[in-house]
Amino acid sequence: MHKNQIEKADRRMAFVAVFGLLMLGTGCEVTNPGPIQDEFLVQPESRAGLVNGAQRRLNEAIGWIGYTGAIVAREIMPGGQTGAYGHSVAAQGGYIQPGSYSGHFGDAQQARFIAETAIQLFTDAAWQEGVGVEGDMVAQANIWAGYANRLLGENWCEAVINGGPLEDGLVYLKRAEGQFTEAMNRANDETLRTAAIAGRAQVRAFLATYGEASWSNAYSDAASVENDFTYVVEMSNLEQATRNTIMWANGRQPYLAYTMWNTYYGEQPDLANNGTPIPGTGYWEETGDPRVGWFADSEFPWSNAALLGFGQTPWRNQTKYEDPEDPIRLASGAEMRLIQAEAALVGGDWQDAMTIINDLRATYTTEATTHQAGGDPLQEWTATTDVEAWTRLKRERAIELFLEARTLGDHRRWAENAGVLGGATVPGDLELPNFEAVSEIFSDNPRGTLINGQARLCFDVPNSEREGNPNVPTIIGS
Repeated sequence: MHKNQIEKADRRMAFVAVFGLLMLGTGCEVTNPGPIQDEFLVQPESRAGLVNGAQRRLNEAIGWIGYTGAIVAREIMPGGQTGAYGHSVAAQGGYIQPGSYSGHFGDAQQARFIAETAIQLFTDAAWQEGVGVEGDMVAQANIWAGYANRLLGENWCEAVINGGPLEDGLVYLKRAEGQFTEAMNRANDETLRTAAIAGRAQVRAFLATYGEASWSNAYSDAASVENDFTYVVEMSNLEQATRNTIMWANGRQPYLAYTMWNTYYGEQPDLANNGTPIPGTGYWEETGDPRVGWFADSEFPWSNAALLGFGQTPWRNQTKYEDPEDPIRLASGAEMRLIQAEAALVGGDWQDAMTIINDLRATYTTEATTHQAGGDPLQEWTATTDVEAWTRLKRERAIELFLEARTLGDHRRWAENAGVLGGATVPGDLELPNFEAVSEIFSDNPRGTLINGQARLCFDVPNSEREGNPNVPTIIGS
């Protein structure tokens, strides 16, 4: 079959699936209409379905990628769960088996593919009399495509586009940059336009770390987004796939799959006393930072499995997501300030970077903890050298972007680039919690995956793609 025929068949099947998913939420009985011709997909009655279908797939992708990535990035501590809403022992230790996570990859690729197909159909429709598509609809399709590509580019080191060959994962981010630019040009709605600017700032900052974009352009984009701006992908409790996965995996319904105990943010363990939580310890208890709060529940003292080499872990749950319909943030003005701070660091002005970081911290009011009353502005970070300032920037991004499928990508770009300051890695410390002291699974399973024999902090192109795509080699890292 010719490549164009394959792509047409693929998108018809994709949109039949999207149509079914959208109609499922109406409570009506629906008969599968079969393949839908392209000319009907761009009619006014179909357009919202195409765009919403991309959002629905992005919804599912970001939840699962964010949950798995949070374990590798040590945002959360695995509780030992290997069944539903759990991970293999190796993945709990931080190791991503080469060729694994086809579901994560498939969801993100479908989000990208549906949005990009909608863009192409809308572009083609512009040449048809009476079938032109309004600018905001085109902008929204580009925004979902941009964020899907950003999700892929930050979390996969290698890219595959529509059955093509393996490419560098930065290809996704370059596509996203163009899509966000197009959305900016087409949007009439100010929220959509700002969402596109913020997304472009994100991908430009990532690309700039590798010398593939300008930090000044990333700074400029970020500077035009106000502090209070937020853009999210919505979640739904209609079905398992559309729930907030990060919340549901620890939502006591019945899952207690991970814990905040022994993380940077949670209570620290007394290893001389079977890991008993030490009251008043950990970043949240010490600062009351509302972005990384947690709570204990006397009815559920333990995670519902056992961590190999340790046993049951004390269960402490994050407070960022408390409902299966809680959205996951895609962009914010707060992150834009941190992009500006990072650009200042790259430019050698660490004092300015610290001012930006502390100005952001001052916008948050502390929560009450067992250690303090709360109600005050967050305490300032201090730094006396550029290296200390980089450490503060890294920590502040981890706090601000906590459980948003972003931190693993940050760890990767800071670890492996040679484009910043002429060095092999970006200065500063990630301040990773010492999981190795609790269980040998963390020393036996180094973080990340092997790609072409090289350890990298990202997901690998899965076996499902390698076996079904003749343009992608089946030999994977081991």
